[in-house]
Amino acid sequence: MWTIKSAFGPSYKTVSIDLGSGKTLVGEETYNADFAAVFYDVDLKLVTQELDTFKLGRATFHDENWHKSLRLDTVGNWFALPVKESSYSKLLLANRTNKMHQDTTFSPLELRYDSLWRAKHDDIPVYLYTGTSTIDSIRMNNIFVTYDYRIGYSEPFTFFVQSVEYLLDPISGRVKTKKVFERKEK
Repeated sequence: MWTIKSAFGPSYKTVSIDLGSGKTLVGEETYNADFAAVFYDVDLKLVTQELDTFKLGRATFHDENWHKSLRLDTVGNWFALPVKESSYSKLLLANRTNKMHQDTTFSPLELRYDSLWRAKHDDIPVYLYTGTSTIDSIRMNNIFVTYDYRIGYSEPFTFFVQSVEYLLDPISGRVKTKKVFERKEK
């Protein structure tokens, strides 16, 4: 009985990642599993050498080595932690002044609601194919995301890769579309 319970969880642990410069990323991990997959639900916070604590948010990973792929960026007055969940990338933010936190999930299925994207395209990514997103880079207040998505409900399907540049609002931490690059058929 113990073997089954330990295999499927839940089990808990705290993971501390030294980021240098007096910063430590702390993840409160909850492990669960079913017959198809494993889930590492992690509440993330940043602790500075002054012992200030900044809540970054929550992410779900499917790899026990989730902590090895994290990198912390500073964007203006925000700590920014890009994370790759199952198919989508997410940006976790914490304001360095007021400690407000904000997160944004980049889903290709949400492109249909983006006015700049819609101005270029008459078709929309279909919900039957979830697609993927990857945060490629963060430079100053600019966030570059690449999407992989499908157009068409029936064959022949058309698959595209497309990059979008976002601008981070320095006050709210919300992202706004700055530029939609040309898409390329896969």
